[in-house]
Amino acid sequence: MKITACEVDSATKWPSAELLVTNRSSKASNYIVQVEFVDASHRRLSEAYATTNGLAPGRQSRLTAQGLDQITAEITSRITDVSRFAS
Repeated sequence: MKITACEVDSATKWPSAELLVTNRSSKASNYIVQVEFVDASHRRLSEAYATTNGLAPGRQSRLTAQGLDQITAEITSRITDVSRFAS
């Protein structure tokens, strides 16, 4: 699980994070990933979720966690929670 990109859309001002999810388990799995967007002083500005279902063992999925709060500051993102459930 890793963040591959983080940005604020210039038109909507919404934050987003691109994620790469790898199923390292032996069964097809569903994932729910929570991401937070923070400013330079680590103050939380927004959060977002991304999901994928039925990800086969050893496979990867690229996801987008899209926030809906308008942000004008420079941001970074970090994964705050991951839930995995067998499909």
